[in-house]
Amino acid sequence: MPIFEYTCKHCKKDFEKLIFAGEDKNISCPECKSLEVVKKMSATSFMGNSIGKCATSPSKGFS
Repeated sequence: MPIFEYTCKHCKKDFEKLIFAGEDKNISCPECKSLEVVKKMSATSFMGNSIGKCATSPSKGFS
């Protein structure tokens, strides 16, 4: 269930929307209710428990 960012072409408002599988049609602006919205490219962020380290030891290779 990713969160997507949109911009309304009508009122220029930016907004986010939690989208469930198959619900990406008919997204409307929460401000003006227009269906003329454009999905924006979003930056992603990943967090891990070891910074700068490979999960598999390079000396052992991948199995």
